[in-house]
Amino acid sequence: MTDTNWHIPKHSVALTIFLLALGAEIGALWGLFLAFLGATATLAAGGPLALLLAGPLLLATHGVGTVYVVFGVPAWALVAGTTFAIESSGDTGTTAKRLGVTFVSESHPINQTVQRMASELNLPPIPYVGWFDSDDINAFAMGTAHYNSLIAVSKGAIETLSREQINAVIAHELGHIASNDMQRMTYALGVRDSLTWFLIKRGFKKFARWVFTPLSELELLRFSRQREFTADAISAHLTSPEAMISVLETLKGAEIEPQTHHQPTVMMSASFDGSWLSTHPPLDTRIAALLEFTAPTSKTQSERAEPQRGPQGT
Repeated sequence: MTDTNWHIPKHSVALTIFLLALGAEIGALWGLFLAFLGATATLAAGGPLALLLAGPLLLATHGVGTVYVVFGVPAWALVAGTTFAIESSGDTGTTAKRLGVTFVSESHPINQTVQRMASELNLPPIPYVGWFDSDDINAFAMGTAHYNSLIAVSKGAIETLSREQINAVIAHELGHIASNDMQRMTYALGVRDSLTWFLIKRGFKKFARWVFTPLSELELLRFSRQREFTADAISAHLTSPEAMISVLETLKGAEIEPQTHHQPTVMMSASFDGSWLSTHPPLDTRIAALLEFTAPTSKTQSERAEPQRGPQGT
């Protein structure tokens, strides 16, 4: 069993929402300042009389705008972001089916491994366990609450990885659930979407986010990268650092570009070029962190689960 004295990091949802809202507020204030300078320059070009007549109105307008940004943006991010997060989470089972996840039976070795590890992390049983049809080595977790969570592993991972590696992947995804990463990410995405809710097309939203709330976008990506280290550490604790390192080394040698289902922040492997715009830290950086990890209760070879079967086994 896992050492009960080992502390699983619990990340605050409130802090994530605060940082995203703060980034949006700074961006909005900067936008107001630039708009004020532009309007002032336009009035100045019209001569002193234009500046004298329209100047007070300009100051009043931007004063109202500043008050709205200071108080309205964080309030909207909190209320609308939370609402969007709850609506987007919905029923995990239905969402998973829409993403092409096939659920496995309770007797399936992968399901049994998931439930055993969940118990070791003092989590309730994971209600949804399955696989998805993708040739890349990948996996993801879903759910804003432990009782509504999902673990899904790609067909490529099941067919390519060894028993120990599959266990490490499962433990990594359970690490996201145990440390509240999934709840944080869902609410963070809700806050982000609330800031551009008035735009219909996804492309416009992405453009607007990088123009008006770049700091929020960078914080979301930073969080996405940082959470991988926590999940890797939990995986190393439940299995062994060597098992997780072996998975990452396999990813380094994979020839298939990871497919992210338009949600790279929830996948085990996605963009990891090391830039501020990547969703995952570089594989070498994750491996280096695992090499420094000490897990006094890491599992031995004999303590690990039975070999996995193919994705359609029962």
